[in-house]
Amino acid sequence: MSGIRLGVVGLGAVAQAVHLPLVQRRWDLFDLVAVADLSAGQRDAIGDRLGIPPERRHASVGELIAAGGVDAILLLSSGSHGGPALAAIQAGIPVFCEKPLALSLAEADALAAAEEAAGRPMLLLAYMKEYDPAVRAAAAELERIGTVRFAEVEVLHPSGGTQLAYANLRPSPADVDAATIARLRRLDEDAVDRAIGAHTPPDLRSAYANLVLGSLVHDIAVLRHLVGPIDRVDDAVLWDGGGEVRSVDIGGWIGDVRARLHWHYLPDYPAYRETVALHGDRGSVQLVFTVPYLLNAPTELTVVTREGGGECRAVHRDVTEAFEEELVAFADMVGREVPPPTSIREGATDTRTALRIARALARGRGVELGGEAARED
Repeated sequence: MSGIRLGVVGLGAVAQAVHLPLVQRRWDLFDLVAVADLSAGQRDAIGDRLGIPPERRHASVGELIAAGGVDAILLLSSGSHGGPALAAIQAGIPVFCEKPLALSLAEADALAAAEEAAGRPMLLLAYMKEYDPAVRAAAAELERIGTVRFAEVEVLHPSGGTQLAYANLRPSPADVDAATIARLRRLDEDAVDRAIGAHTPPDLRSAYANLVLGSLVHDIAVLRHLVGPIDRVDDAVLWDGGGEVRSVDIGGWIGDVRARLHWHYLPDYPAYRETVALHGDRGSVQLVFTVPYLLNAPTELTVVTREGGGECRAVHRDVTEAFEEELVAFADMVGREVPPPTSIREGATDTRTALRIARALARGRGVELGGEAARED
């Protein structure tokens, strides 16, 4: 065993379907030596399967850090990662951090300060789409389509159970102490209070934390990567998505580029579909992403340009796995201190975009937000 000694925190859907299989695939980079999860049943079942000794199975990230013996952590738990990531960085342990990085700018600022004090890159933010070969190819094709005028995102989002049925995930654990769950939820609620105020209507709070920063942030990040961050939001509206989850429509600007984002919750829709399109004065690029967590299923890139008196459509597919590419980048960050392309700075930028969206949602309802949303431009 000579790879990076890795601890995995959070053994839910993304861990089971994606990261644990890929860590095993990349035996040349990583040695999985410890796990942590709130559920004793979950950590024991998965620990047994992966050969993790009982003494290296922990109930929290704090326990895992205190036990020592890890070179890096994959932080895959739900909710804000501001507090757990900060604890790891302050302990000198680099972090691979699933979204959301944080639910407030204050958390992101604390992470940035800790990384600066460490004097080296300490956190890779797991925006897998920015590591997707189709997204990288789209960036290389932008010059061919001329000046980008319009950007559009459309997500058709079935229920989680529908889109992840293929993954054969373990049943959700029922052995986690209710008081522990309540305490962690309160920490997230406190972060949302700091971000948008304590008296914001529940559906706006959920839209900010769960819909925008929990899902749509991936598309916000792709737009930022390709053309720049959304720096103005003119309008945004929530409506019934056919269940507890709401749908959202957002209009804004990336400099002079008009942007429109549609995220539709359709619980019984037959298949997850996610499209990002950029339209320029000489052509278009369109990315169609597949079901989340389906490994080595290629994103389809279509480039539309003029050829002679007609139209040329070129389609690119590449089975290189984006999740695996970001793990390779993490190994480079841990082992060679190579700065990752998705860092705390990018996460903070996207949190500012989420605050702009929250303000637009509130403005359309005649609601005044507090916290960071009242102070940030």
